[in-house]
Amino acid sequence: MTQRANTHFDTSAGFDRGGFRRRFAHLKGYVDRRILFSPAMAFALAICGVYAFAGWVNRFDPEGSTGSILVRLAIVLITFGSYVLLPSKLRSSTAALLPMKLFFILYLCRLVENVYLSSINISPGPVMVFSVYLVSGVGATLIIASMDRAIRNTDMILVMNALCVIFLIGLYLNRDVLFAAQGERMSIDKINPIAMGHTAFAFLIYLFLVLGKTRKLTMQAIILGPMLLMVVVFSKSRGAYIAGAGSLLVYILLLKGSKRVFAVLGALVVALAILATSGVELIDVVIARLQTINVDADQSTMVRSQLFAGAWGQFLENPVFGRYAVEMQFNFYPHNIYLESLMAMGALGSLPFAAHILLALRSTVGIIRSGKFPLAAVLTAVLFIREAIAGMASGSLWGNSVFWVTSALTISFWYGYQGFLAKARNAENRA
Repeated sequence: MTQRANTHFDTSAGFDRGGFRRRFAHLKGYVDRRILFSPAMAFALAICGVYAFAGWVNRFDPEGSTGSILVRLAIVLITFGSYVLLPSKLRSSTAALLPMKLFFILYLCRLVENVYLSSINISPGPVMVFSVYLVSGVGATLIIASMDRAIRNTDMILVMNALCVIFLIGLYLNRDVLFAAQGERMSIDKINPIAMGHTAFAFLIYLFLVLGKTRKLTMQAIILGPMLLMVVVFSKSRGAYIAGAGSLLVYILLLKGSKRVFAVLGALVVALAILATSGVELIDVVIARLQTINVDADQSTMVRSQLFAGAWGQFLENPVFGRYAVEMQFNFYPHNIYLESLMAMGALGSLPFAAHILLALRSTVGIIRSGKFPLAAVLTAVLFIREAIAGMASGSLWGNSVFWVTSALTISFWYGYQGFLAKARNAENRA
């Protein structure tokens, strides 16, 4: 376990101004000597931890599943340990998460009814479905969302840098098999191209957010960025392209004044550097891959369109309460979490889900436009945008833990601060 002694909360992201500093003033006396069990570690592992270690697992345990199980178990233990070790005064809660909690309960009831009463086989089986949903989804989301005030910038940077390097080294260890199949598309047994592309883009978003903050972070972004970009491009994941680029575009558009100008200039510098080092090859790969989106010619697109149509049809058959957690024609989730909610829960049961998304969107806009929130809050907001976009064509409600963690944590950051402001105003009025 790495030992560290932080004697004050990092205020480099704007918490040194006004009420932001006061809300986090109690952290000055908090000494975090357990970086391995820090809230920042729990959050970073939730958004990219499983696949950050997948290359290592594939290298040293290529045939079995023991390595993958141990990685997931370690993430669960670290997440739970970070919550237990965190002083109770640093944990927080907000009523804005009630719609999400209500939907968690309703959707769990639907899964139980489908699996145990209607005997519907939900791939990859009830053990995996319920363990991922309850542990990596519900459990991790509620725990991490309650620790928003204790996620420090210094810890966040250290952990994300370490996981990024671990991810890239893991891929390097498997360099002999990365392009062995699928027409020069990166792929290894323990991490599929789609997950590889999304994980690499998550690290790219992080590096984009810290670019220019300090000389050291800028150098890290310059060194690691091109390698991550290569992974994104040659994973040939159209979802990663669209969702990642879309989230960065929304982030830039939400910035105010000079910050938007600097962000655009930074993006242009990165684009020019890419062109200078790789010519148009990478761009050609991306364009060629995006051009394969064709309902009539591309099998993946064709299947997704059929899943969408089937899910919508099932919703129309039971529009109020929904009925099935899977698209019955393929016996699989429909690769669209919004259609899946309507299909499984109906219009009535989807109201809490819709309310949760609206609260998360409001929080995202507030955090980015404020310019005063810490790195973890901004990173969470941008990643939520990415997950909200990706959820239109990938993922499931029970298995999309990154969507739940980022949406809930974004709400905790924003509405937690609003709650602090309300208490401060009440105290001033009483005085």
